[in-house]
Amino acid sequence: MKNRLKNARIKMKNFFIRLKHKDTSFFIIALCIVLLSTAIVWRYTSNSGKENNVADKKEDENIEANMDPPREYIEGIISDYENAKDKEDEKDSEDSNNINTMKLPLDGEVIREFTMDDLIYYEAIGEWRVHRGVDIKPKDTLMIESALAGTVESVNTSEIMGTEIIIDHGNNIKTLYSNLVTASVKVGEQVQQGQVIGNVGKISSIESADGAHLHFELLVDGKNVNPMDYIK
Repeated sequence: MKNRLKNARIKMKNFFIRLKHKDTSFFIIALCIVLLSTAIVWRYTSNSGKENNVADKKEDENIEANMDPPREYIEGIISDYENAKDKEDEKDSEDSNNINTMKLPLDGEVIREFTMDDLIYYEAIGEWRVHRGVDIKPKDTLMIESALAGTVESVNTSEIMGTEIIIDHGNNIKTLYSNLVTASVKVGEQVQQGQVIGNVGKISSIESADGAHLHFELLVDGKNVNPMDYIK
């Protein structure tokens, strides 16, 4: 293409030299050459522009190929991760509120089992009563943990039951912890499964004859059920 342009320039130069000597026949031929040269120059310019556009496009494509992923792609990955994490957190939350995953609130020995059919004599008050929960004697710790995640409904202290905590776990499920000497949670507080809520110790309640222990109850739909049926 460069050689063509060079030849065209030479011919145009010769044309003006011949034109200067008023060679009419050559004038017509030269005019044709000029038109042809113009066409060649126009075509070269047009193709050059297209080639530049193609080169620019390829360069842009190469740049885009080497650029970081688009913002939408990154945001999509982050969104997918957050959704997966939320679902995992929701699953963990559901599991911690599932009655079938309930944990024993105190590591120790069950010294008195749940019974609603047989009466038990309480020496401290001289009465026969049903036993609505289980009594657990501590083994290595005095710390009491929440059996499930939930919200503290009440914290009360009385001479009969010592310090008593009731936790609402939703779905009409509640747990009761009594014979405590102290409570480390307040009404309305959100607690996690396994969170320490208080501790047992020397007590002065109707079960004081049994020594330091936790009285633990499980209520479903307002009725006492045996918590050991749900603790693995």
